[in-house]
Amino acid sequence: MKLHMSTLNEYQKRHFLAVEALALGRHGAGKVSEFFNVNIKTVYKGIREVKEGYTPPPGHVRKCGGGRKSLISNNKELADKFRQVISARTAGNPQDENTVWVSMSAPQIARAMAKEKCNASVYIVRQLLDQMGFHRRSFTKDLPMKDVKDRDAQFVNIEDVRRQAADAGLPIISIDTKKKELIGNFKRDGKVMAVGRPKSLDHDFATFSDGQIVPHGIYDVASNTGYMTIGISHDTSKFVCDNIEQTWEKHLRMQYPEAGTLVILCDGGGSNSSSHRIVKQDFIELASRINMNLLVMHYPPYCSKHNPIEHRLFSQITRSWSGAPLLSIEDAALRAAETTTQKGLKVFVDINDKPYDIQRPIDESFEKKLKNRVIFHSTLPKWNYLIKRS
Repeated sequence: MKLHMSTLNEYQKRHFLAVEALALGRHGAGKVSEFFNVNIKTVYKGIREVKEGYTPPPGHVRKCGGGRKSLISNNKELADKFRQVISARTAGNPQDENTVWVSMSAPQIARAMAKEKCNASVYIVRQLLDQMGFHRRSFTKDLPMKDVKDRDAQFVNIEDVRRQAADAGLPIISIDTKKKELIGNFKRDGKVMAVGRPKSLDHDFATFSDGQIVPHGIYDVASNTGYMTIGISHDTSKFVCDNIEQTWEKHLRMQYPEAGTLVILCDGGGSNSSSHRIVKQDFIELASRINMNLLVMHYPPYCSKHNPIEHRLFSQITRSWSGAPLLSIEDAALRAAETTTQKGLKVFVDINDKPYDIQRPIDESFEKKLKNRVIFHSTLPKWNYLIKRS
């Protein structure tokens, strides 16, 4: 009976003791108290609960409000000392008065409070942090590096065009180039399931690599499909346009057979620069080769994270490439092609092994083509333009 009682919670023990006491009849409570070495008041409490038909609330052993009161609720000085200790190490966001953070861990706060003659365990400190709204969070890259004129107007423009293009059934693609990756046995962020401890080179020197890859992505916004092209040369506008052409001829043309215009969302720098003439020159040539009008829309500076490809495709490719090294171009392509999400993302991958020159000249006919074939937006021409197919 004692062994059985050791497996019960507080309420169950009282119930068990009460039943045994009632079964013994007169003086049963005293006998049970002596035999099980428990306070007789506990037995009498159990008898009252049995007679009244009491049961604790679901998920509770004691009635609500029972048990010892919290140390925090009984000690106002504790919370005051806590605020005093963290005040010197509290910082905030000038743009948001509701955002503050503490650059101390719970053990550090507990030690600092002990020096102030106020002892509190790490557990109590964590309770205080929770009560005051402090939770472990990481900083998010959500603030632009500087204010950009017409930034909000461009976002409104992009959303309007995307909505109109979607209603008209036009293809909308988001493009960008992911950061270059070294090929070889180099450590990558993340972990893998492994037997034994896998090892990689202790330095990430490019001279010890088997080359580097240039991953360029095209994301079809409507179908939630990604097209990755892995290059081995330079990230140029020619490289970008070749990848768009291949993806259009191989995949997108058959999906949008009636479309006459391709909407392209891209960043405003690098191989997608909104100001470099060579980019417009290559887009003009691309429009001729695929016989499509190109509506190009650049995201404002410092706003690349709003480009759909960043959080719809590249974040998932990063997950597929995490953990194990990229040992070859084929390995990188295979792992990228296996990328999926619960929302149905599909990824198709090609390898572009062409060399690309980073010092190409502007054609003599460029200005004439620019005048005849490019129509700039009336109010935001630097970020929006339509390139006619001919």
